[in-house]
Amino acid sequence: MVSRLIWFRKRIMAGNQMRRLIALMALLWLASLGWAQTGCEISNTGADSGIATISTTQNMGYSAPGGIGAVGFRIPVACVTGSVSYHVWRIDTNPSSAPTTYDIGLYCVSGDCATGGHGGALYVHTGAIYGSWFTNSRVAAKPAGLKASGSGKTVTITGPEGSFQPADFPIPGTVTLSNCNPFNGTFTITALAGTTAITLASNSPVTYKTGIACTVTSSTTYPPGFVNPSVCTNSSPSEPCQEALPWIADGRTVCASLPCTLPAGLYAAAIGTSCSDMLKPATCAQLLGDADRGLIYPFTASSTSYDAGGLPANMNFTVNNTTAIWNTTQGPSAPIKPVKLLIY
Repeated sequence: MVSRLIWFRKRIMAGNQMRRLIALMALLWLASLGWAQTGCEISNTGADSGIATISTTQNMGYSAPGGIGAVGFRIPVACVTGSVSYHVWRIDTNPSSAPTTYDIGLYCVSGDCATGGHGGALYVHTGAIYGSWFTNSRVAAKPAGLKASGSGKTVTITGPEGSFQPADFPIPGTVTLSNCNPFNGTFTITALAGTTAITLASNSPVTYKTGIACTVTSSTTYPPGFVNPSVCTNSSPSEPCQEALPWIADGRTVCASLPCTLPAGLYAAAIGTSCSDMLKPATCAQLLGDADRGLIYPFTASSTSYDAGGLPANMNFTVNNTTAIWNTTQGPSAPIKPVKLLIY
C-alpha cells in the first residue's frame, strides 16, 4: 500500500513537472510573438518586375498630389530596422545648380504602432537626399583655384559666386584638398554658405594661413556608411544600382535613435520628391517596382506636402486602389506598381 502511494505521488509530481514545462514553453512562445525580432528584413511589395517613376507630375509617377505617394504593408511582429534599400532603374539627371530631392519614410497607419498617439506619425525616414546621391549618379565635383584659410580646427574654402554647388558638397560629407599645403588632406563638411564658402572640420589644429589656391574634390560616398564608388547607369540590373540608405531620427520622427523598433501594425512606406517630369530634358528617378497584381495596400496621402526637410511628421492616409495618379508604366493587368523597398 505504501509503495502504491509512493508510485502515485511520483506520477503526480511528474505530471506537475510536465505541466510546468508545457506552461513555460507556452509562455516562451507567446513572448516570442510579442518581442521584437532581431531585424526586420521586410519587403513592402512582391518581386521586382515593374518600373516606378517618382515624380510630382500627376498621372506620370509614383507621387500623389503634394509630391508624396505611399503603399501599405503589415509588420506582424515588432522588429528592428536601421536602413532601407531599393534598385535604381533610371538616374536623376537634374543638375547640381537646380537639384531635386527625395525622401523615404515609414508611417504608422494602425495597430500597435499607433499606441501613444502615433497613428499617422513618421517613425523613421532617410531625410531629403539630393537626386544625384539618391540614384548614385553622382560624379565627384572638383573645382580648382578656390582659396583656403585655417584657424584652430577649422578650414574655410571660398571662391567666386557659383564656383561650386551645395548639392555637390552635402553635409556631413567630406572633401579632399590637394595642391593646398598645409591643408592637404580629407576634411568633414560642417557648413555651407550659399555657393561661396565651405566650412570644414580638422581632426587637429591647423596652422593659420590664408589665400592659398586649392583643388577641392567632393566626397563620392554619401550618405556616410554606404561606400559605393561605382556610378549607377540607366537600365542596369547590376549591383552598383542596388542603393542602400540609413534611416535618420530627427525632430520629425517617432524614433529618437537608431536602430529603431517598429511595433506591429499596418504601415505606409512613403516616398516624397520635389522632382517633376515637367522639368525636361532632365529626368526624375525610376526605381524597380512590385509584380503585376501585387498584394499591396495603395494609399493616397491627404492634405500633405513635401518640403525642403523631406516628408512631413504626420499624414492622414486613405485606402484607394483606383487612384488615377498612380502610374508606373501602366498595363491592363497592373495599373499600380509602387516602388519596392527592402526594410532591414
